[in-house]
Amino acid sequence: MPEALFRTSSKAACAAVLLGALLGGCGAVRGAAELTDLATTPGEPKPFVLETRPQDPRYVPVGSAVTRDAKRKTVDEFKKLEAELEAKRVSNDAAGAQAQSLGKTPPPAPAQAQPSN
Repeated sequence: MPEALFRTSSKAACAAVLLGALLGGCGAVRGAAELTDLATTPGEPKPFVLETRPQDPRYVPVGSAVTRDAKRKTVDEFKKLEAELEAKRVSNDAAGAQAQSLGKTPPPAPAQAQPSN
């Protein structure tokens, strides 16, 4: 019984190693995978991608303490933003009330069946 377990686990280990090599991009295996269309080589990006992305994106890793300069808003800008948001809230409340009132209409009466005589 233990020998059967060893044979099964060794097969599983070999399969895991082979799968890892295929997915990991091992040089020799990757060449064979590209020949059989199981893997591809990334191509050059399109010109619009090169034009729109900065050459130095200043990558900031997650959890780092790096800060970026941000323009601070003035008190007047905050008041203006607050007024815009309040106007939008009132507009949304009115639209919600209208939709709610339209939803309270009674359902239509069922259609009258025509006599089939």
